[in-house]
Amino acid sequence: MRHQPGSAALGALLVAGSLLVPVAPGAAAPDLDAMVAAVASQLRRSWNADPGTASLAWPAIEVLPAGQTPASACPGAGSAAGAAQSPALLCAASGRLLLDRSRLEKAASRHGEWGVAYWVGIGLGNAILGHRGPSRLAPAAANLQANCLAGVLIGGTGLQPAPQDPPRPDAVAAPANGAYATALAEQMGTRSQRSYALLTGLGMTELAGCSDPAMAQLAGDRVPDPALLGALATGSDRAAFNTMGVMGRRCRPLPNAPCPRRLPGFTGKK
Repeated sequence: MRHQPGSAALGALLVAGSLLVPVAPGAAAPDLDAMVAAVASQLRRSWNADPGTASLAWPAIEVLPAGQTPASACPGAGSAAGAAQSPALLCAASGRLLLDRSRLEKAASRHGEWGVAYWVGIGLGNAILGHRGPSRLAPAAANLQANCLAGVLIGGTGLQPAPQDPPRPDAVAAPANGAYATALAEQMGTRSQRSYALLTGLGMTELAGCSDPAMAQLAGDRVPDPALLGALATGSDRAAFNTMGVMGRRCRPLPNAPCPRRLPGFTGKK
């Protein structure tokens, strides 16, 4: 890794393109920094391969120093309930994707690389949405859309969790399920809705894409496979997940929705 001169005071790491640039040598959790760099490199390849994002600028990704939150590091972001709670925030003022070091360390300890990939994917999903201007969706549906877009980007990589022994039926959906407290459901969607949105981006549901209409339907629990949505609400209930076949699910081709999924053009079409 290459040291950037005169930047020790910043206490952060920047991921610019596929290169991890250490801004503060000796910062805590070097393993996390390496994990973020590896995840970002794969997601950037997926970003460049998708026609919906290939022409968009890739945001710089900054892992903040321990104790600093993304909302506090982004002017004007703290007033939004979701921004105040999110460990991955696309800061409109700077165009940077800010990551909460402490929160990502917890995600990595619970879910490994998959937990980090989820949050970096969420930040990139919001970066995509930022390129099209103000959202027409309610806050919950907009966050569900970011989850869905994260799934699309991740679906073009090898970042999905590997089967475990003993099996954990909730491994794929777990980061989305536990992303926010239940009290934030009105702003961020319910646990089951976030999980379903992520699986939709990965191509594992009967909902064909991440369009505005599809995400508005999901926010109202109106989906073509409601039994799966209900099973996701149980979280770690192994019987429910096995019954719905979540463990064995992979991207399934649907009409006008090949595998891996592609990003929508945001024209009201899937």
